[in-house]
Amino acid sequence: MSKNNEELKYIDLCCGIGGFHQALNNMGMTCVLASDIDESCRKNYELNYKLKPEGDLTKIDIKNIPDFDVLCAGFPCQPFSKAGDQKGFKDNRGNIFFEICKIIEYHKPKYLILENVRNFASHDKGHTWNVIKTKIDKLNYYTYDNPVILNTLYFGIPQSRERVVILCKRKDLGELEKLPKISKENIKETHLKNILEENADQKYNINEKMKVTQDVWDEFLNICNKNKIDIPKFPIWTDWWDKDINLDIAVYKKYTNWIDKNQKFYVTNQKLLQPWLTVSREKKLWLGAVRKMEWQTGENNLTMNNLLWSARGSGVRIKKCNYSPTLVAMASMIPIYGPEVRFLTTRECARLQSFPDDYIIDEKNAYKQLGNAVNVVMIERAARFLIKGEDLFI
Repeated sequence: MSKNNEELKYIDLCCGIGGFHQALNNMGMTCVLASDIDESCRKNYELNYKLKPEGDLTKIDIKNIPDFDVLCAGFPCQPFSKAGDQKGFKDNRGNIFFEICKIIEYHKPKYLILENVRNFASHDKGHTWNVIKTKIDKLNYYTYDNPVILNTLYFGIPQSRERVVILCKRKDLGELEKLPKISKENIKETHLKNILEENADQKYNINEKMKVTQDVWDEFLNICNKNKIDIPKFPIWTDWWDKDINLDIAVYKKYTNWIDKNQKFYVTNQKLLQPWLTVSREKKLWLGAVRKMEWQTGENNLTMNNLLWSARGSGVRIKKCNYSPTLVAMASMIPIYGPEVRFLTTRECARLQSFPDDYIIDEKNAYKQLGNAVNVVMIERAARFLIKGEDLFI
């Protein structure tokens, strides 16, 4: 049978809630084994796909795995993520890759599709990628010389989510397809209105702290807009605007450039901004990281009710509503849709990860699970490119 008509079987390791499963089933493939260490993910996977995943993949008897053609794995990203300690292979989770290699060596599947965070490509100054690539070569598979970095924006999904997708083909099957040019030119125009639910439940309305945060920054934007003040592109740190640098010299030395820019901005506009700063600081809920702001719209003359924003550890990140920032596995960092003054719903986040609307969501763990999931459309396009020779971008 030709590669376009062959019914392939696959295994889904570090399966999460089934992004790989959804993608490969869309191509007519059959899953013969899944595995994930997270119990809540296993339960939701079984609920949706009627297949009960195994637990810890290191406990699976490799010899008992049914025959399969494609190995998929979104192996743990925490050892390589910028949000973590970046310990890589020094972290036990980073060694899951080598456990996966034992399965590859024994079963010799035709194709491998692996996924990890963007930072994986440059982790440990490229040493991590070289170790992975060398191991794949020794296992008798072709892969690309450099990490393939894809963004969901390339596929018309209104979420900016960069991921390394490792595509491998067993050497006896021939060489890999030539990669198309991958760059920002591939980005397609998107808008969040395409994934929004109508009449979202009131439980997604923002809490009082977020209301105060929105009002405070909206007043700041109004002052800037009215007085034709360009909103800084560098992170705004209001606590440093009028702070004596000698009170925290260590932090000042570390962030001299940004702090100097903040203080210069404040001094230049102090007459207009000091009343706002004084009143804002009197609000009991305007404390901590929400006193920082990252303006990522690229424009002026905008207000909070026509923007997308989220309260993060680095500050209030504000951008336009054309797409969401990367979904993360933290409910405290879910984007807020300004036009409706609410958080994105779990269903909307599922849509941002390209799960169909009949996918059953685990509401209790949804934001964490969806933040960790692989994007279905991205994986399906990558798999069609690798296995069927179809265009990566359409």
